[in-house]
Amino acid sequence: MSELDFGIHYSCQSPERNWEDIYQDTLSQAKIAEELGYSTFSVAEHHFLPDGWIPAPFVMLGALSAATDNMNLVTNISILPLHNPIKVAERAAVLDTLSGGSFSLGVAIGWRDEEFKTFDVDKSSRVQRVEEGIELLRALFTEEAVSYDGDMFTVDDLTLMPRPVQDTIPIWYGGQSRKAIERSAEMADAWSISPIETVGKLSRGIEIYADELEKHDRHIEDVHVPLRREVYVAEDDETAWEEVGPSLLYEYEDVYGDYDDIDHSFASSSEESAIAELRDHAEDRFIIGSPETAVQELER
Repeated sequence: MSELDFGIHYSCQSPERNWEDIYQDTLSQAKIAEELGYSTFSVAEHHFLPDGWIPAPFVMLGALSAATDNMNLVTNISILPLHNPIKVAERAAVLDTLSGGSFSLGVAIGWRDEEFKTFDVDKSSRVQRVEEGIELLRALFTEEAVSYDGDMFTVDDLTLMPRPVQDTIPIWYGGQSRKAIERSAEMADAWSISPIETVGKLSRGIEIYADELEKHDRHIEDVHVPLRREVYVAEDDETAWEEVGPSLLYEYEDVYGDYDDIDHSFASSSEESAIAELRDHAEDRFIIGSPETAVQELER
């Protein structure tokens, strides 16, 4: 069996706009998490959400690197089509240096119309931008005097400085569609799996991923497989849901409510009934409950 390790995913969301306290609490929590044996901190990227979801993951990871001693750091994920890949490469190289060669760059294609519109990026170009972006990033991480001539990006005799500590910074690719899985196997070092799929859907996705890896002379046993899950542990199952239910409902109704892949609405007549619907939805997806429940679900 492959080694299993644990990390924490940070977004620092605050509907109450209490961001200063949350950021400081996050840095304090990170130190405790390292002492407890967590190995990885990951940070995603979103823009203009009312709760202030972290829009600058590289900045946050830099602070987490300074607050801890030996943690793996990951953007999980950064919305690559919104950015110039040369700037992304520079930020990645600095983080790799700060972390002593423990940074992985997770990217994905993005989906929120508002983000593309505000950054003046044609959403219809996102596939080409992400594919060329990954190619250019890989070259900048591993080569000097890079020349690249694409439809989206062009560079001539460019050398990334400072150089990454690692021979190459691992690139993760996130997404749920078959095409995203195929792109992960072809272009990236890992498929970053979202928390919204059932175990059955995950199983089918991993089968597709393994098959696609074989097409590129790679093997599922040799790659890192990062899986994110919603986890909340309390004294017993009912207490866990009482404590975390309203927050999860906010996340999956108000934040992700327009995300088609969830394929569910929890807009019931009362919060209590909506949380009951969410609890049914969470079966086979989230890990919510007592320590015994959490262990059983992780083993499964």
